[in-house]
Amino acid sequence: MRKSNIIDIPRLPSQEDLFGIQNYQNALIKYIDMVESPMTIALQGEWGSGKTSLMNQLRFNLCESTDAHFYSIWINTWQFSLMQDANSGIIAILEAIITQIADLNKDKQRWESSKKVIGTVFKRMATAGTRVAAEMVGLDGEAVAESIFSDEEKAQANISKLTDEIQKLLADLMAQDTSKKGVLFFIDDLDRIDPPVAVSLLELLKNIFELPHCIFVLAIDYGVVIKGLKPKFGELTPANEREFRSFFDKLIQLPFSMPVTSYKVDTFLIKALQDISFFTAEELQDESLTADLSHISELTVGANPRALKRLMNTLALISIINDEGKQESQQDSESSEEEDEDEAYNKNLLEKKLHFALVCIQISFPRIYNLLLREPNFKSWDERLAQKEKLPTLSSEEVSRLNEFGEFDETWEQVLYRFCQQETYLSQNAFNLSNLLNLIAENIDNDEILGTKMSSLLAMSSVTNIKAEEDSSSKSNGRTVRRYKYNGKTYAWKNRLIADFLHDYLSDYPKTTYAQLLKVFKGDELWEERFVTMDEYKRIRARKNPVYGIKRTLDQNVVLECSDQKVILNTNIWEYEHFINRANELGYKIKEV
Repeated sequence: MRKSNIIDIPRLPSQEDLFGIQNYQNALIKYIDMVESPMTIALQGEWGSGKTSLMNQLRFNLCESTDAHFYSIWINTWQFSLMQDANSGIIAILEAIITQIADLNKDKQRWESSKKVIGTVFKRMATAGTRVAAEMVGLDGEAVAESIFSDEEKAQANISKLTDEIQKLLADLMAQDTSKKGVLFFIDDLDRIDPPVAVSLLELLKNIFELPHCIFVLAIDYGVVIKGLKPKFGELTPANEREFRSFFDKLIQLPFSMPVTSYKVDTFLIKALQDISFFTAEELQDESLTADLSHISELTVGANPRALKRLMNTLALISIINDEGKQESQQDSESSEEEDEDEAYNKNLLEKKLHFALVCIQISFPRIYNLLLREPNFKSWDERLAQKEKLPTLSSEEVSRLNEFGEFDETWEQVLYRFCQQETYLSQNAFNLSNLLNLIAENIDNDEILGTKMSSLLAMSSVTNIKAEEDSSSKSNGRTVRRYKYNGKTYAWKNRLIADFLHDYLSDYPKTTYAQLLKVFKGDELWEERFVTMDEYKRIRARKNPVYGIKRTLDQNVVLECSDQKVILNTNIWEYEHFINRANELGYKIKEV
C-alpha cells in the first residue's frame, strides 16, 4: 500500500531496524545490565540522529521485556520547560522524577511519609523564586543548589533531606522485587532546552541522585554542554578546552556517540522510496540508480534519520503532484505523437533522480537551493552574479590553487566556492556541492537547456521550500525596492530607467560613437560586457553558455543607436548606481523617491 509520508517519531521496539545499529544497541544493553551504580551514560548525536529511538530500545529490553532487571523513569525535559522559567522547569522535572519513583513503589505508607518532607523542600524551592542563573553554571552542585534554594546555609540541608527521602523510596522499591538491579532514568530532549539550563539540571541531578541503584541515560550532546558552559568559561578555545572536557567528564561516566557513520542508509532509502512510490520496485532494481541515490544522499542529508524522513515526505508530495500532472497530460495526448516507450521510461527516471537531488539540496543547503531558484542556470554563474551577491573576491593565489582541483577549475565553480565561504557549514561542504551540481549537469547532459530544465524541476520542489519572506511592501524577491523619478516618471525597474536615460543621452548627442559611449560611461564598477557591439552580440548568442542578460532574440534586448554602429545593452544591470551618478553628473536629474 502506498504511503504519503514517513512519520518522524522515534522507532518503537516492534519496528524494523532499518539503519543497522542492532549490534551497538545489543552491546549497550549488555553493558548497562552489568554496570555498577551510580552511573551516567550520555547518548551523543545531533538533533534527529536517533537518540530517542535508541533510548526506546534500551527501555524495552532492560525495563519492559520479560525478566527485565530494571525499573524505568522517563522524563522529556522539553515538555517541562514549555511556558515556564528555568527555575520552575527544573523544579517540575525533579517533582516528576520523584513522583514516578513513588508510583513504582507499592508501599504507599512510605510515600505518604516522604511526601511531607519532599513537599516542604519543594515549597521552599518554589517560594524562593530564584532562577538558576546562567552565571551559576559550571559551579559545583552545592552552588547550583544555593541558587535554587536562595539560602546558602540551608541549601545543603535541604538537598540532604531530599536525597535521604529519595534513597528511602529507592530502598523500598528494590526490596519489593529482588530480581531488579536498579532504576534507569531516561532523560530525553536535553538538546531542545536552553543549554545553560540543561547543564544546571544535570549538575543538580548528579548532586541529588548519585545514589546506589541509579543509572541515568541522557540524550545530550557535548556541544550542548559547551554552549551551557560559555557563561562560566567563555568561548571554547584550545587554551580552555580542558576545563570544558573536565566538567563534562565529571557529569558523564560513559559517552556514547550515535553511530551515524555506520548507519545503513541504503536500506532505509530503498524501502522508503518504494513505500512512498517515488520509485517503483522495478526501478530500484537498477544498481546504478541506487548507487547514484546513495551518493547524492551521502553528499547532502548524510545519515541523519530526521533529515532523511523529511526528504521522503517532500518526495512523496512531488510524486503525487507528478501523478496529477500525468493524468492531465494523458487527457490531451490524443493530439500528440506517441513517445517511444523506452525513451519515456528513461526520461521519467531521470527526472525523479534530479528531483531527489534538488530536494536533498533544499533540506541540507537551503541557501544554495534559494540561489538556484534565483539563478537556475548554474553553469552560467560568473562575475556578474558574484558582484550581485556581494561575494568575497579571490586572490590570484587562491584562483591558482582552486584551478588545481577538478571541482573548482571552472568560473561557475569558483563562484560557488566564493558563495560557500559566507557560511562555515557551506564552506565545509563546498566540494560536496560542486560534485553534486556537476552530477546534475552530467545527467541533464545539455548545457543549452540546463537553465530551463532546472527551472522546471525547481518549480516542483519549491512548494516545500522554507524561506524567510520580507515585508512585501518594501521588498521584491528578497531585495529592497528603491524607486527613482526621471522626466516625471517613477521607476521601480532600474534597467528600464537606465535604458530610457541612455536613449535620451544618445538623442541629445547623436554624433556619439561606440568608443565615445564607452569613454563616457565606462568605470571601474562597470562590467566589461555591459555594452556589446552587434558582432559581439552574435558571437555571444552562438555560445553554448550565453552571457546572462543577453537575450537570444534581438527584440528582447535594448538596442542603442550610436553614430557609427548599433550597440546592445545587457539589461541585467547591477551597477545602476554608477549610471545614476553619471547621469546626474551630466545634468540628467534622477532622484530617489
